[in-house]
Amino acid sequence: MVEQIQVTQEERRNYIGTSLRRVEDKRLLTGNTNFVEDLRVADTVFVAILRSPYAHARLLKVDVSRVRKMEGVIEVATGDDALKYSQPLPPYAISKFPSEEYCLATKKVRYMGEPVAAVAAISPELAEDALELIDVEYEPLKPVVDPESAMSKDSPLVYDSFGTNVVGHNHGKWGDVEGAFKQADVVLKKRVGLQRYSSTPLESVSVIATYDDISGELTLKSNAQMPGHVMMTISKIFGIPSNSVHLIINDIGGGFGLKTRPWRQLSIATILAMKLPGMNVKYLEDRTEHLSSGGQTAGLMADIEVAAKKDGKILAFRFRDINNDGASLTYAGTYASMHATLISGCYKINNIEWDSYTVLTNECPSMPNRGVGKPGIVYIVERMIETVAQELKMDPAEIRFRNFIQPDEFPYVTPSGRIYDSGNYPAVLKKALEVSGYEEMKKERDRLKEQGRLVGIGITTYIHGASATAREIEGITINIDPRGTASVRSGSPDMGTSHSTAFVQIVSDIVGMKPDDIRVHPFDSYYSPWTPFSGTHANKFSGPDVEAAVMAAKLLRQKVVTNAAAMLKTGPEDIEVSESVAFSKTNPENKVTIQDIAKATYQNPYLVPGKIDPGLEVTWIGNNESAVKAFDATKEIETGATHQLVTGSGSPTGYMTYPNSAHVALIEVDRETGIISILKYFVVHDIGNVINPQIVQGQLHGGVAHGIGVALMEDFVYDEDGQLIASSFANYLKPTTMEIPNIVDDHVVTPSPRSSLGIKGIGEGETFGPLVTMCNAVEDALSEYGAKVSTLPLTPEKIRNLINRA
Repeated sequence: MVEQIQVTQEERRNYIGTSLRRVEDKRLLTGNTNFVEDLRVADTVFVAILRSPYAHARLLKVDVSRVRKMEGVIEVATGDDALKYSQPLPPYAISKFPSEEYCLATKKVRYMGEPVAAVAAISPELAEDALELIDVEYEPLKPVVDPESAMSKDSPLVYDSFGTNVVGHNHGKWGDVEGAFKQADVVLKKRVGLQRYSSTPLESVSVIATYDDISGELTLKSNAQMPGHVMMTISKIFGIPSNSVHLIINDIGGGFGLKTRPWRQLSIATILAMKLPGMNVKYLEDRTEHLSSGGQTAGLMADIEVAAKKDGKILAFRFRDINNDGASLTYAGTYASMHATLISGCYKINNIEWDSYTVLTNECPSMPNRGVGKPGIVYIVERMIETVAQELKMDPAEIRFRNFIQPDEFPYVTPSGRIYDSGNYPAVLKKALEVSGYEEMKKERDRLKEQGRLVGIGITTYIHGASATAREIEGITINIDPRGTASVRSGSPDMGTSHSTAFVQIVSDIVGMKPDDIRVHPFDSYYSPWTPFSGTHANKFSGPDVEAAVMAAKLLRQKVVTNAAAMLKTGPEDIEVSESVAFSKTNPENKVTIQDIAKATYQNPYLVPGKIDPGLEVTWIGNNESAVKAFDATKEIETGATHQLVTGSGSPTGYMTYPNSAHVALIEVDRETGIISILKYFVVHDIGNVINPQIVQGQLHGGVAHGIGVALMEDFVYDEDGQLIASSFANYLKPTTMEIPNIVDDHVVTPSPRSSLGIKGIGEGETFGPLVTMCNAVEDALSEYGAKVSTLPLTPEKIRNLINRA
């Protein structure tokens, strides 16, 4: 085993921690891109998909005889083809029930927008027109869209063979919950809920599929964000060896989780490609398709009961949550099980009881979406804390200080067995109060309220959970070619997350090269290393990806140093490498460029002493050793915990790192219209050390903007017949620059001991804060009415109803 690598400050002095300009920007800003839509290849046919207008119906007939006769139509696929060419779409978290779902509907349709048939034609427009010639006969069935109703024995069943719509039940109980409630001075109850929403990346799912029926090779040019899952799952669905699945991922226009598992879209294109060997089958999901069937968050409803002392100390809480995972098992159960990961937040609460239900309905299937179940548990815990503060008439900051896990208690083991790596929650909140001028802000709020204005302050403090789970590994290859330039290939594609820039900074500092001498290449499964976990998800880049990059760069540096020492006739311990030049520490004029080292190495490999592989290439697959140990410890604790998963495949392991944040906002509610204006917004976070501050700030601002959208306007509304009302941006509203305030941010640093660079990750976490911050601020603003918020979004209509009811 290679000795665990620790990067010293000297080794990262040049680029890590600086705002190096993004290496991706010039190409993207000048339109020199390779998104799937940009790719123009010969012999291409274009796909359009016929989707169900019903939320629930039996599929009696799909007649494609007329469409096959249409000029320009090349091929058609239906559920019969799905049965012939493929296996059912595999479930991710629920294993108790067999999957009956194919990429194209077979016996039933279970949600509006479910694919029924697909047409391949010589143009996108012709393919769309051809859909009108497909004759489908449906027998409408009563749908179920309310998850609580779906739990009833009398409810219509989404899958008849299951005998129930409740496909998952988690139960956890830690500590003496009953005893704690008996000791409480205050016992409070509250119901809270989160709507279904989406991250709506700029680019929807896209793919070009090509099948060679002689070699059996399937080529997919896609914008999927998790190549590891794609390789393994497509191989399984179609029975194609994974080494015959050639996956190429170039540019990705955002993902946010919605492109982690695009099995339906890729499978439909693959079926048509197998029916048309040698042809390039191109499918581009449009926005309506994306909103109606591309995946949504699981809706959440939770009943909370909390026990507290008069001084604000939380003794215990218990809650029951219901998760609406829509009409598919492909991701069902994950949102619910994630609640165990952050179940006590950043607070020292030892007595907890939890029941969580995963329920299927006739709505769009759930998919990963920027945090998965973490926004839900943050919402539950933080609304509970705020409820106690209001009841006790205690400052919302003070109640948090009284319940925080303290800095000297890390690593901290939560009741559910997760092990937090590091943190200083009091310091983060204290800095947020200082940066926001909290005391003055309260005076300003009171002054404006005296003028009759509805102004309120919201505070939130919470844990993210980042760097993917501690068990995940990633692969990376770094190669210095004979002309002395470096190539980096990783299993995690860049989807606007600036991976390429961060990789360049890491390799520059550790190997000792100029950034301009390094290029990060797109993912290609025939050349890039990959693992089952490969991809961009759950802030994974800051964990396994960075660890693999650090290890590979360190090993490559050793080769460079060894070869340079031989050329300069000195010892390896005397060699320093910086800006693509290796030189003697004792005699800096004795130096050689990396270009010369590479030339000499490849032309005269026997120059290298000992048994070291002379080539300047390293592939590393793994993770940080301390993260693996934390994973093993988590497993031990889980084994001994009173934590039962009644159905499902098991509780997810703990995250590798646990960043945290504090949000503070000042808002105003228009008394007449119910419109919310955000006057000030502040964020202080602890994400450990930072590779590139400018990139971090961009991630933070984007996350807060998305969270504000979810808090104020984003909502997938279905009617009682399961018809999606919000199927375009005309009624699925997104925030613009008019709604997003100036965001002031700062940071506290407690490096993670599980990271070679001491980093923790930021991609998802800042999205969670606005959901609670806005609720708390609105209740503060409407305190004269005694109005209480239970669900999001906080639309003007909802605010007006709160005021009118009061």
